[in-house]
This record gives sequence, C-alpha cells and structure tokens, in this order.
Amino acid sequence: MKSNKNKEVLIFSILYTVLFVFDGIRVFDAPLPSSSGTYLVYTIMFVYGCFLFKSLLLQKWEEVRNSKRKFIFGVLTGWLFLILMTVVFGFVSEMLKQFFGLDGQGLNQSNIQSSFQEQPILIAVFACIIGPLVEELFFRQILLRYLRKSLPTWLSILIVGFAFALTHMHSLSLSEWVGAVGYLGGGLAFSIIYVKEKENIYYPLLVHMLGNSLSFIILAIGSM
Repeated sequence: MKSNKNKEVLIFSILYTVLFVFDGIRVFDAPLPSSSGTYLVYTIMFVYGCFLFKSLLLQKWEEVRNSKRKFIFGVLTGWLFLILMTVVFGFVSEMLKQFFGLDGQGLNQSNIQSSFQEQPILIAVFACIIGPLVEELFFRQILLRYLRKSLPTWLSILIVGFAFALTHMHSLSLSEWVGAVGYLGGGLAFSIIYVKEKENIYYPLLVHMLGNSLSFIILAIGSM
C-alpha cells in the first residue's frame, strides 16, 4: 500500500515538473483555444492532488479545527511575513532591473494581467485557489519534506525557494532571471511558514491564497 502511494506521489511530482518546471504545459496550447489547456491541466492536477493527499489533508484540517485561534494568528502573521518578504525581494528585483537597464514586467506577470482582462473571475479562481493548492502540495508537501530528510532545513528552504521562483520564468533571458528574484521572497516565505507550523500545509496554503488574492485586488483596482 505504501509502495503504491509512493508511486502516485512520484507520478504527481513528475507531472508537475514536466508540465510547469519545463513548461510542458505549452503542448496543450495548440489543440485547445486560448488558455483552456492551462486551466484543464491545473484542474486535473488539483483533483489528483486532493485524492492523493486526502488522508493528510483531512488530518491536518482536524489540527486546524482543534486550534482555530492559533491557526488564525499563524495565518495572519504568516501573511504579514509574506508581504514583508515580497516587498524586500521586489525591491531587490527593481534595483537589478535598473542596474541592467531592463524595462517592463516579467512575462509571467504580463500573462496574468492579460488573462485577467479577458476572464477575470476564471483567472482569479485558478490563481487564488486551484494554483496555490497544486503548488503547495508539490513544493512544500513533497519537495521540501523530501529534501529535509537528507539536507539541513535552511538549505532545503533555499533550494525550494529557488525552484519556486524558477517555475515563474518563461525563458532564460536576463529580464526573466531578474523578475524571478521577486518570486523568491514568496517561495522562501511559504517554506519557512510550513516548517514553523510543523508541516501543516494549510498555513502556507492559506497565506499563499491571501497573497495572490491581494495581488488580484490591486490588479482589479488598477484596471478600473
């Protein structure tokens, strides 16, 4: 039984790596209209992840229910920590842009804004609910837990943070590398929260959702 579970986790990890780390998701763009391929793949990974980690998600949810006040406080402090990290690393990213004479946004942010203009509700659901769950299951529940078994926690957090930032790149151009620095803050913050809260996935997950939601609120206000 455990062997089958390990195989399923491995399949989930390989799928995520191929589709999102190596941008294999682009294969679905040709046969399907607009961003339908991306939405479809994220939905499949979301459902697969929920079934794969069903027992864990239920167990951790019971822990949340039994310590609601601690959970609320932990999420709020985690959210503030995320904002701080995002501001700091965003500032570093902007300084690097000025140093190298780069203009404009990264392709990931540009894609989000254009998609938001076309399908605001749909992109908000995927970016604020479905996407964060899929990402947290891969980066925190699988990758970070695995690395911590053989590496120091600080090094594991650093590696996962870099991996998280790199998945938000769409090319190897200098502008994309500099733009990825801004995402590094979030990747580190989510991992630190996960470790601090004894590997309860709901803490970084909700902080991730709140962080993305705030970004979309700002985006919506700015587009009015």
